[in-house]
Amino acid sequence: MPSSSIEWLFPDGAGGARLERGVVRIPGGLPGDLVRWRPDGGRETAMVGALEAIERPSPERITPPCPWDSACGGCDLSALSGAGRLAALSRVAARAFGVDVDPPFFASPRAEGHRARIKLAIDGPAVGFRGERSHVIVPIEACRVARPEVVEALARLRPWVAEHGAGLESVEIRSDGARAVFAFTSNGPVQRSAFAALGDVALDGVVVAGDPTLTLRVAGLALRASPRSFYQVNLEVNERLVACVAGHVASLNPERVLDLYSGIGNLTLPIAALGVPVVAVEREGQATADLRANDRAWTVGRPKRAVIEVVEVNVERLDVARVAFDVAVLDPPRAGAPGVLERVTRQRPKGIVYVACDPVNAARDVRPLLKQGYRITSIECFDMFPETRHFETVVVLRRGNGA
Repeated sequence: MPSSSIEWLFPDGAGGARLERGVVRIPGGLPGDLVRWRPDGGRETAMVGALEAIERPSPERITPPCPWDSACGGCDLSALSGAGRLAALSRVAARAFGVDVDPPFFASPRAEGHRARIKLAIDGPAVGFRGERSHVIVPIEACRVARPEVVEALARLRPWVAEHGAGLESVEIRSDGARAVFAFTSNGPVQRSAFAALGDVALDGVVVAGDPTLTLRVAGLALRASPRSFYQVNLEVNERLVACVAGHVASLNPERVLDLYSGIGNLTLPIAALGVPVVAVEREGQATADLRANDRAWTVGRPKRAVIEVVEVNVERLDVARVAFDVAVLDPPRAGAPGVLERVTRQRPKGIVYVACDPVNAARDVRPLLKQGYRITSIECFDMFPETRHFETVVVLRRGNGA
């Protein structure tokens, strides 16, 4: 069996090594490891290897701190030290965008206890995370990456589900940094009267007990988040990301900003607070209702303010030609926004700020713009998901020369 030195990470977290005539992708290998592996698919120039043994561990390899690590699989890079992981992921971003310099990577202020949302599967009396690439439920007792109030809510949830889990499919424990609430989904009849014992609960997006609506503090603003509304899982890193985006938008001196995939207004309102009118686009649902409510609440005591226009439509169906703007901001889901930027650039905005949770998909979306006179002027990474391969990237493009 061959031995190879792992030199980098692929975007899916697998280790990468050079071969005489190509590369090999080895899941479980970390940069700096010397590993023994066996061929497990692929082709001669791009092989897949199954890890057989770690002959010499990387200096950055550590013992995963979670007792459920091997079964859960959620923290897929927990065996890589914090500094080593950020360096490796910064290189992932550089490779994705084809740049020579690894972009700066902003670490999470909380190395653990940072997640404000965790989603758990329910199967009768069992509740926990799904195993990696499995339907098996791992019944964890606590989650070290969850915020303390989320862990406390999980402790209350486990005995409750053991008694009342029938008809329930999943639950998301959600926190705004002060309190935790429950958002369940069902797949059959449930005992609704039992939810009152848990506190603040929504079932399939509808309030059934208490008040499961959260109030998030972002850039000095209070943002309402209903049970089905998305918000970033790391509240402290989100503050830094929002400040970064707002700063880049301000540097572009816009007259009007188009904010795509605006959600509850995580970026919309901080940009409008700069005094810039914003057109916020989000499909109809709880998020747009929250966005309108957040806009109304923000106007109280602020007679001089930028106008926020909310357009309720799927971004992919937006007729960009009917919207006036000179700077575009977008924060799409993990799949990215294929084709959207090409329609946006027909209006020749002078700048685009792209927030991405998948650098490969973002690079795919950005690549056509580089042939239309746009240049990448900034790439910054944010450790939104410590101990995992996932991270947020802010990419800035400007029309004209100069990279």
